[in-house]
Amino acid sequence: MMKTLLQQPVRSGQIFPSPRENETMYETPPCFCWREEEGARGYRVEVKNAADEIVWSGETEKTFIVPDHALEPGAYSWNLYAAGGARGWVRFNIADNAVRFIRPDAKTLLSAVPDERPRHLFFQSDAAAIVRTHPEAIATLQRNVALALEDGLPEPPRYHVDEAALPYREYFGRHRDYCDRNLVACALAHALLDDERAAAHAKSLFLTLCGWNSEGPCSLEGPWGDEVGLSHARCFPAVFDLLWDVLDEKQRVFAARVVSLYAYQCERKLSGIDFCQNPGNSHAGRLPAYLGEAALVLKGTDAVPQETLERWLALALDVYGGIFPYFGGPDGGWAEGMFYASSYTKWYLPFFSAVERFSGVSFLKRPFYQRLIRYFQHFCPPGWEIHPFGDGYWCRSDDAEWPGFFAQNPYHIYAERFGDELTRSWSRQAQNQEIFKLHLLDVFLPDGAPETDALSGPSTRAGFFPDAGYVSLHTDPKHPESELALLARSSRYGSISHEHADQGSFALMAGGTALISPSGYFGRQYGTKHHFEWTNQTRAHNTILVDGAGQEPFSFRATGRVLYAKDEDGRLTAAIDPSRAYEHIAAWTRSFELTENALIVTDHIELDAPGEIAYLLHTLSRPEAAGERAVVERNGWRMTIAPEEGELHDLTISDRFDVDLNEGEPEEYHVTMPPQYHLRWVTPKRRVHDIRVRYDVRRG
Repeated sequence: MMKTLLQQPVRSGQIFPSPRENETMYETPPCFCWREEEGARGYRVEVKNAADEIVWSGETEKTFIVPDHALEPGAYSWNLYAAGGARGWVRFNIADNAVRFIRPDAKTLLSAVPDERPRHLFFQSDAAAIVRTHPEAIATLQRNVALALEDGLPEPPRYHVDEAALPYREYFGRHRDYCDRNLVACALAHALLDDERAAAHAKSLFLTLCGWNSEGPCSLEGPWGDEVGLSHARCFPAVFDLLWDVLDEKQRVFAARVVSLYAYQCERKLSGIDFCQNPGNSHAGRLPAYLGEAALVLKGTDAVPQETLERWLALALDVYGGIFPYFGGPDGGWAEGMFYASSYTKWYLPFFSAVERFSGVSFLKRPFYQRLIRYFQHFCPPGWEIHPFGDGYWCRSDDAEWPGFFAQNPYHIYAERFGDELTRSWSRQAQNQEIFKLHLLDVFLPDGAPETDALSGPSTRAGFFPDAGYVSLHTDPKHPESELALLARSSRYGSISHEHADQGSFALMAGGTALISPSGYFGRQYGTKHHFEWTNQTRAHNTILVDGAGQEPFSFRATGRVLYAKDEDGRLTAAIDPSRAYEHIAAWTRSFELTENALIVTDHIELDAPGEIAYLLHTLSRPEAAGERAVVERNGWRMTIAPEEGELHDLTISDRFDVDLNEGEPEEYHVTMPPQYHLRWVTPKRRVHDIRVRYDVRRG
């Protein structure tokens, strides 16, 4: 008897087998992927139709495979065979409106890359039209150039040899100004505006950075961290291409070798973590794009053998045509939250644009990218003071903490192609910046023609993102300055990467003001004592504790799921199930109903034994207690929190974190962040809890 391949996860960030049972696929042919099986030397996939006829089969040594032709809409099932076993037949469907997406071939794509320079972001013949059609962005670019000239040249890092030197965290933040901002701005100004001063500064800055040891403190693989190396790997290919005509032959050879060294590092890092099996490595998801970009710009330089360029390009095309993105699914949501979505969906756009220009195939046609603008509509309306959930939820693009990392225009490209007039207007508004702080490489990419039949559809009041694990309700999306919005998380991703142990948590926004918010910060940097022992913990979020215990942090096991988000007959409702995130909860449904002036949250909780529930909330303005009720006033909004069922009692309000923001950090690097407030009610001990809390909101 053939053994069963269980395909169970064994570590965080491991790939999800796909398609899932009864999943509807909006892309054909779909990518079939699975977890590695011990002892397997190869894999076979079979696909059969509703009549039990085998319609496709394929073999591979990889842990993913894509059929070489589209499957027609309809019902199918697939099976995986390996190491003398089989997984069993998994049913799935191809939607009637599934996107037909045939992946480009690396050898053919590389042969289509022309000899002209620049060629990566745009051709020189495109420059005049870009300048004419982007007057506001060009004005911003010129301000960036003036700032770059004023900044001059950076000092190389010394955190690896001198304890008194600027530490790594502070250094790489400043280095982004020189590399991601100043270098790219001046290179763009040379190519688009023929600005001689910008060209001279870009050349000097580029060669200076290339002269630093790419295998030392600027490496992607160094023990100090990868951020400086990531900036170089991200920017150098495009800058090399843009500055080609101002570099002499020796400088071209030198720069090409440096670009290739970072590409080799990208390849080694992807191979070292076995990225196609472990795509939950947050930093690594952008590396295939940098690898592909290096291949495109190095063609014709003799810095790297042709077969190596093809290998790099094949890996990039495999990843972005198959298993990627890990933190985003066909629903368009991003599991790590909006702070990371805003940047992590930008890094690869230059590569995508180049592939589209040279092959005619657009990765942006894939379902995730088409629907991403709908996630942005629900979780990133303009003017919001925070963006729940996950690390960085408190940051905006103008914050000094991570300037520009929250993309100044996350909607760009996605809104123009797949959005409606509302989100396109947001993008136009966001493009008008005083300076570009980050993400300059996508500013002048072609917008692309709008998709008249995009999978995203029009803006909606109810957002349902089952793959990422989010629901969202908005009373009036067209007027974010005056609407109420409810956001909630319950995700299959657990509490890994930049996500917290916050299944079941929710946030309430009023006109962009956070009335109910997550709590906690990084502190000085990711991984501080406060960040790990407060921000990542359940007690920092708007969810519950059971007999004082929360969810397991940093765990792929602490999962949840979303049930629905509906806008029916003018009634906005949603529900989630976070029960699997807790050891002693047998069942938990958290339901939401949102009106123009109130939110009602209802919990039905069944424990495996009688226990006490702690009901947790967090706010950014100090609440005032009135018995078991609490009142919060912020930015002209007033919210009354009123427990109605469940015997919530013993309300406590605190303005202190259990772990101080600066605990364990040197005094000279202490940070100051806005205060936060923590509310807590408890219930009597019982096995079944039915809790209902009303949140009334009004202006003034």
